[in-house]
Amino acid sequence: MKLSSLNTFAAIAYQCLKADRNERLKMAQIVEELEKAYKIQASLNTAEIIRVGSWGNKSSGGPYNCWDFILEKDHKLKKIFIEHGDLIYSLTFVTESTGILYTSEKAGGRNGGGIVTERVIRRKYAGQTIISSLTFITNDTTRGPFGRDSDTSFYVPWEKGNFGGFYGLAGNHIAGIGLYMKASSDGITRVGKWGMKSHGRPDNQWFIRLEKNHHLKRIIIDHGYLIFSLMFTTEFRGEEKTSNKAGGRAGGDIVSEVTFAWDEEIIALGGTVGVSRGTYAGYTIISSLTFITNKQTHGPYGNVTTRPFNVLWDKGSFAGFYGRAGAFIYAIGVYLKTDV
Repeated sequence: MKLSSLNTFAAIAYQCLKADRNERLKMAQIVEELEKAYKIQASLNTAEIIRVGSWGNKSSGGPYNCWDFILEKDHKLKKIFIEHGDLIYSLTFVTESTGILYTSEKAGGRNGGGIVTERVIRRKYAGQTIISSLTFITNDTTRGPFGRDSDTSFYVPWEKGNFGGFYGLAGNHIAGIGLYMKASSDGITRVGKWGMKSHGRPDNQWFIRLEKNHHLKRIIIDHGYLIFSLMFTTEFRGEEKTSNKAGGRAGGDIVSEVTFAWDEEIIALGGTVGVSRGTYAGYTIISSLTFITNKQTHGPYGNVTTRPFNVLWDKGSFAGFYGRAGAFIYAIGVYLKTDV
């Protein structure tokens, strides 16, 4: 069952159990909420969706704090209303299908935006982790930033797969946000890449895709003040297979080996982007990498700089890495597959 649909059911149940009869939902409202829960559940094939994120508040919160906007089949995202000041207070989405506009419920915004409310929020709800700014980047232009930038940033591009909606936590403001991604026909989404944006020559492209039932057993990382090369070993029924080395035309000072347990899976990737020095100076490169699994955190390897990136997912599974390489690892992204 989809979490957003389950949360809607749970919210109905909580409201029906109010001690004060006057606070309980009317039957017409219950029917309306049940229809909404069914619509969320039926709107997209579960096997096609990957959930990337979320960023911001990591608490699960109560069911009433969870929000979803899922782009239904044949709908186009038409407008986003952003209520903001020095943070993001609320989001409302408008879609269009066959000339008819549909407006979502508002996520967040119990106290609204504006300068006067900003002061109230800071005093009464101080110390909460929230989304302070948002920028929406399309194939045509960049919209934003809305709100106020902070030192903790996240940036999520994708190269394979399509936008499927947003989800997160909200109350007085938008406390957390993540992305629904519609996978391509083969069930794969390519999230990223971070680092150098140029495509480069074909021989600069690298990737490792996990074959069906194969397990990522080992990563060899050649690093120093940046990531020079990566090499991957997979395992299937006791047999190991090692990939070609990605990068490594220039060597590093340290070689680190990460070995994963049989039931250990990567659930997030973190790192930083920097600029190369020395003989191959001036290139945008990956300066550090951290691999986060369901068991532990491996890293960081390399030199952590001030341009971080991180990608995590809570629906969908790790399926490999890809990027650009030469003397160093210039760029990296993640293959994610749908959970069937």
